[in-house]
Amino acid sequence: MYYTTIPLVSERPHNRRWDASKLRELRKRLDSGTMTVEEIDQVAADFLDGEIVDLASDWLGNTVCHVRFQANSSC
Repeated sequence: MYYTTIPLVSERPHNRRWDASKLRELRKRLDSGTMTVEEIDQVAADFLDGEIVDLASDWLGNTVCHVRFQANSSC
């Protein structure tokens, strides 16, 4: 799935599904290798479904995005 535009951060709602504690837990699971490819792909789909702009502008979110997309089955 490709997006033709990236929304501005100021246009995004501020109720994030991926708060800092969820991101830390996800990073631990990604780093430990305990997630299946299907779980990783589901997280990617969830990120792209409205959270990626907010996550990429946050230090921990950006780090998790990088690790997550490196582990993606389609990379």
